[in-house]
Order: sequence, then structure tokens, then C-alpha cells
Amino acid sequence: MVVLLSACFAWFVQAHQEEVTEATTAYDCEHPPADAITVLPGLLGAVGRLACLPAGPGILANQGWTWRYTGSFFELPMIPAHAHEDSTGMVPPFYFTELSARELSADEAARVSDDLVKVVETYRPGSSLASMTVVDAINNYGRSITVFMPMHTEEKGWLIVCTPKCRSDYVIIVSKLRPN
Repeated sequence: MVVLLSACFAWFVQAHQEEVTEATTAYDCEHPPADAITVLPGLLGAVGRLACLPAGPGILANQGWTWRYTGSFFELPMIPAHAHEDSTGMVPPFYFTELSARELSADEAARVSDDLVKVVETYRPGSSLASMTVVDAINNYGRSITVFMPMHTEEKGWLIVCTPKCRSDYVIIVSKLRPN
């Protein structure tokens, strides 16, 4: 009798497990939540695009741009909404609810760049910057992600993703593709 009850319970859990998993992990790209961001601001919108992923949108290279991590030629660089270090253990979906971009003055950009060089080993600008934009993002769990965008030119620069700390393994080199 106990074996039969155990088997029935296991079947019930298994039969309904897929329903629960889908309800808590699938992101509906066709019908995003009302508070989900669907457009990227400013320079981030020029170099990046939102792409639908199973756990929620991520920011990837826009058409005509190439992105690569400083330490890898093989990984697909992206900025997912769950990038924040405190997102571990949280149930998807994840999506951006706020994104704002602001361009820094030349003096402020130089100061921020100097500070980033001290904490991010893989960021070495080498020469003066043409501009720097800071993107502040918040996901649906209220976690904040900051993306610094120091640019040498309009066609070449970095994305330094801070989740909340800036890390060397989360530096993305961006450059505009040249036509053949």
C-alpha cells in the first residue's frame, strides 16, 4: 500500500512539475511584462540589442558590431538581466525594468577611467577617451547593474559591467564592423 501511494505521489509531482517550472522560468518574448524594458537607451542602443533568452532578455552585440570578452575569443559576450551577483538562487525570469544612460563630461570620464584602471585589470585604455557613457540598469528583482562605456572613438571601446563590483572577467571590447 505504501509503495502504491509513493508511486502515485511521484507520478503526481512529475506530472505537474513541468507546469510549475514553465510558469516560473519561461520568459514570454511575445508578451513581455508591462514593466519590462524593450528599448536600449543612447549609445548602448547603438552597440547593443535586446535578445530574448529563456530566462529573460539579455543585451548582446547589435548588428554591425562585434563584442568579445578581453580574455576569450570563444564565449558569447552578453549582459543578462540576472548578471547581478546577488541573483544566484533567484527564480527566473529576469528582465530589465529600468535603464538610463548619461554621458560624462571629459573631466569626469577621465577620473572614472582612472578609477576603473585601478580595479579592473583587463581595462587598459592606452590613450585619451573620446567619451564615456554610464548605463544604470535595474532588473525585476531590484538588483542594480552599472555598465561603463569608455569609447576611444565612436566605433571602438569597452563595456565594463559592474554587478555591483567591477570585475576583470566582465569587460567586453566593442568595435564596429568594417564593410568588406
